[in-house]
Amino acid sequence: MASKFVPIRFAHYGLLLAAVALLITVSRATPLTSTHPKFETPRRITNTDLVETQSSSNYDGELRGISSMTKINNVAKVGTKKLKKVAEGVKTKLAPNKQSAVDTQFKEFVDKVQGDLFNNAQFADWVKFVFKVYNHNDEAAHAALVTTMVAHYGDEYLASMLAATKGSNMITTFRLKEAQINSWKASGKTPVDVYKILHVDAEASDLLKSPTLKTWISYVVKLKENPYELLLLNLKTHYDDAALAQMFAVAKGDAATTALAGKMETLLLKKWQEKDKTMIDVFQLLKLNTKSPKELLVSPVLSTWMSYTLLLKKNPYELLFKAIKKTGIDDAGLARMVGTAEQIDSNTARKIQHQQFKIWKREGKSPTDVFRLLGLKKEGDNLFESPVWSTWTGYLDRTDRTAVYKETILVLKTQFGDERLTNIISKAKDVDSTADTAEKLERSFWWAMGLTSDDLFNLLKLKHKGFESPDLRSWVAYVRELNSFRKSPDEFMVIKQLENHYGDVKLARMLAKSKQQGRVGGFLNELQSLQFKALMDREVHPTTLANKSRPKHPIDNTVHLAFKRYASRAPEPPI
Repeated sequence: MASKFVPIRFAHYGLLLAAVALLITVSRATPLTSTHPKFETPRRITNTDLVETQSSSNYDGELRGISSMTKINNVAKVGTKKLKKVAEGVKTKLAPNKQSAVDTQFKEFVDKVQGDLFNNAQFADWVKFVFKVYNHNDEAAHAALVTTMVAHYGDEYLASMLAATKGSNMITTFRLKEAQINSWKASGKTPVDVYKILHVDAEASDLLKSPTLKTWISYVVKLKENPYELLLLNLKTHYDDAALAQMFAVAKGDAATTALAGKMETLLLKKWQEKDKTMIDVFQLLKLNTKSPKELLVSPVLSTWMSYTLLLKKNPYELLFKAIKKTGIDDAGLARMVGTAEQIDSNTARKIQHQQFKIWKREGKSPTDVFRLLGLKKEGDNLFESPVWSTWTGYLDRTDRTAVYKETILVLKTQFGDERLTNIISKAKDVDSTADTAEKLERSFWWAMGLTSDDLFNLLKLKHKGFESPDLRSWVAYVRELNSFRKSPDEFMVIKQLENHYGDVKLARMLAKSKQQGRVGGFLNELQSLQFKALMDREVHPTTLANKSRPKHPIDNTVHLAFKRYASRAPEPPI
């Protein structure tokens, strides 16, 4: 279906352009079928071929007689109603016999090539031949190459081939793209002409990914015009602003199209601003007013409205929060909706959540108040999987860090009791998605109980269980947590605590033995390295530790060798 370009005045040309239809699906370009029989084993172009070609009748004299290409000057004529053809009637002034030789060699060798043309040896030989014919004049040679390939493949298919090329021959394909663009400019083709030639129009979901669109943009830039303005005008003849915003918002999420989509969206926002559209106008234009609050927070075009509101120097998050509240949704419902949106990584949802936190804080709501407001007690064993769990802990995080631990556990103990809370945490530790949260909460539980590292060591019976106990990891994590609250944290605190319970020699033996038995893997490697580092910090070296090992134990030799290996890799202490 044919369609006309929307009128637009170009600053450089001073003309009115016609629009190109974009609803037509881009069809896959099919290479022209060669009339030559297929050949199975491509033959390389030889020096003999070149000599025979250059000595052919009517060519030899012409080739020797021409020393250089005639320079082509493109003249842009300004018209008030239409763009006059640039350099009308001017064709590429290639010597006829030279171009004929190029065509002949193409048909003889390259025409029959199948597969990846630009990385094919036959193609490379043809390019060398053309450069030799044109005395290595880069511009003239590439122009001749393009002239022949356009005649064979057509502009659209050649542009698609060049845009899709990957491999070692990228420089050649880049120069061919340039030559094709220059040929359009020399023949006075307008952006509309090239748009039609390339069949850039495609389905909305694929348009911004089109390789020929990039070629078209390069051509419009070559004409010193704004391709994004022109593209937007064309799109607006087929899509309303809501559809365009959706197209750009989705494309921004794709790494391949994010840059182009961002430019198009910015341009669309500026058009709205020029028309004095208000935030409400755009909210309704994007049909956001027809969505439920739950749908609203995960809508791709919500970010478009946010960007426009920021362009107007307003706070979109505060406005959106108020708008949602006006729908009658209560705090618990809003928090649940925000929590669900957060689980799919909605930045907007987090900003809305912060607005809610401000209001709760202003109203003086305590952690217990918010816990009850969110209905978290009803979650039971699924407490940590609830979408509003992160809302509650997020609210607690806005207070002092050290207070969060105690506050969290105090509220949970009050709501569930010690026994039930212990069971909830224990079950959550066995679920991959909640294990990390449960382990942190477990440490908070110990913290709230006022347990020291020694208290917990005894509570977990680590003196008797040793490194066979999975609780060792939990104890080490707790010691490190306590250590982080110190004004000057001690790097070796965990090792010092363990040596207080076992002694340095016994600890070294236990670590070596557990490693031999394959327990706890990298975790024990880390502890062993940390002990060796702590020993060297106290100027206890492998030999010193070995001398302390009395009476001797079979594992001592393993400890000694491991310590020596560590010491040989350790950096020299500063003088």
